[in-house]
Amino acid sequence: MKQLHEIQLQILKKLLFANGLKFSELKPDNEMENNQFTFHLDQMIAMGHIAKTEHKYFLTQKGKEFANRMDTNKTAIPLQAKISVIIIPMKGKPKNRVFLIYTRLKQPFYGCQGFMSGKVNFGEKVIDAAKREFKEETNLDGRAQIVALKHYRVFDKKTKELLEDKFMFYCKVENPRGDLVPADEGKYGWVNRKDLKKYVTNHFESFDVLLEDIKLAESFDGHVKFIEIDHFSIKF
Repeated sequence: MKQLHEIQLQILKKLLFANGLKFSELKPDNEMENNQFTFHLDQMIAMGHIAKTEHKYFLTQKGKEFANRMDTNKTAIPLQAKISVIIIPMKGKPKNRVFLIYTRLKQPFYGCQGFMSGKVNFGEKVIDAAKREFKEETNLDGRAQIVALKHYRVFDKKTKELLEDKFMFYCKVENPRGDLVPADEGKYGWVNRKDLKKYVTNHFESFDVLLEDIKLAESFDGHVKFIEIDHFSIKF
């Protein structure tokens, strides 16, 4: 998320704790030049965060939602974990089951293999996100079921720096319909269970994790599992 200017954050913070303020009450510093303050106030109005009546300034609905994310002790909008879906498409009976394996062709994790993923948009239901991403990326349709939620903290293996923080909903899609038409972000291929180890040579985490994800999907009994993982990567 793009960080706002310090003055703009101070304006938001003041309005967060008030039911409207006058221009003079809203200035973070009485010695600040009016031109400088007015510039940032106008920017907030243009962004739709603040509205002006005849005498006062108020947070709009958009501004309330945005300001509510603020760490008021630090007067900053903190980074938030990403929310995504991972889709495990499969078809056929268990012994001869095939899985749609994704080879990623964009950064980060360029060239890594596993199952496709995508972002959950603001206000979007997780199942709707899974169906939308699946259709957009493959042209396939299918019924998505949430089987697990994993919270990943991804660290650089050498420096131990936190690189990513994300919640990922794992969704299985059995026997999807349609013709496979991959998008530009990756390559897709249906791979038989017995050929997985030979095909998946550059996995996102490890081949064992890929098998664990498949097991999560195949053994799903209606109870969604929650798992937290610290992953140390050299592939980010």
